[in-house]
Amino acid sequence: MTETALYMLHDLNDIPNYPLPSGFHFRLYNRENDHETWAKIVTATNEFSSEQNALQRFNHEFSIHPIEVKKRIIFLETTDGQTIGTATAWFGEWNKETIGRLHWIEIIPGFQGKKLGKPLIYEAMKLLSQYHQKAYLKTQASSQAAIHIYSQFGFKPVYNTNEEQTTWNHIFEILKKRA
Repeated sequence: MTETALYMLHDLNDIPNYPLPSGFHFRLYNRENDHETWAKIVTATNEFSSEQNALQRFNHEFSIHPIEVKKRIIFLETTDGQTIGTATAWFGEWNKETIGRLHWIEIIPGFQGKKLGKPLIYEAMKLLSQYHQKAYLKTQASSQAAIHIYSQFGFKPVYNTNEEQTTWNHIFEILKKRA
């Protein structure tokens, strides 16, 4: 069963800064095989069942915008050059307006829990703010840890229906109990 998509919005005016720990750096998509690197990362985080499926999604979603890809896909690397994460400062339609989209925030399992997620999100949001005044993201109710982090960045839940409001209320009650 597929979970219902939930959305969050941010005005990109106030972005909390989370510095990247030493031993890591960011770079933009700029290498010939970076589409394969992206596919390896999102497959390692179980977003796709195979790298081939991930590449199909990349081609469908990103390859049609080659100039934007080079300006908007971020990679997180170790100082020895191992690429261990990615984030995309993309764009999308929201109420008939093109705004920023925080998209595909992924860190390979061996590097999760090392205080890299918030700096990666910060870097993507900083990049989004260069192109847009506001941004959205898409998530789901089972991603409560991510929702908690997005809330810390100032993303606000969007609800257009009573069902969405009930879902958000339930999520925030669970998060409050965990705090």
